[in-house]
Amino acid sequence: MPTESLSKRQTDALRIIRQAIRRDSMPPTRAELGEAMGVRAQTAHFHLLALQRKGYIRMGDGARNIFEVADVRLALIGQVAAGAPTLAIEDYIEMLPVPSTVEADFALRVSGDSMIETGVLDRDIVYIQQVATANSGDMVVALIGEGEQCEATLKYFLPENGRIILRPANSNYSDIVVNEGDNFSLVGKVVGLHRVF
Repeated sequence: MPTESLSKRQTDALRIIRQAIRRDSMPPTRAELGEAMGVRAQTAHFHLLALQRKGYIRMGDGARNIFEVADVRLALIGQVAAGAPTLAIEDYIEMLPVPSTVEADFALRVSGDSMIETGVLDRDIVYIQQVATANSGDMVVALIGEGEQCEATLKYFLPENGRIILRPANSNYSDIVVNEGDNFSLVGKVVGLHRVF
């Protein structure tokens, strides 16, 4: 069972292992992991040892004997508004379990009801994959504004004629229109949801 948080490089290594298992139905060799990380196989092996020591994987003998521990955890780093945008606050809260099939980088708790018609409720936790761009129709976490006035919101991403529409899934809310030149960036797209009853 995972016992410690991971460094960025260790997180990268775990992500690559998970991707290989999903894609190829087998883990990468040390050489393949090193190539994907841009390091030598020996350096990749050191990252594997750290992942094993921290409880994220188990290793056996052989080139491909990397076994992922099922109880992978992600950091819950704050909340995101599903309603009117609220000030963006990133604050580590706790580590949460995440299925190994979900390729996410962190988690956020939903605040509000603007996405209820798509099944995302207030207090749900969404798993987020960090991306710089998104496809039309993706559910995203977006930042609007800058500095202390930067606000975050959870909406559908709809680029349209040089502007971006951030659309809620609740008829009580209006679209947010981001025009060219407005301060806007994507935090990531939603790749999973966790609900506690």
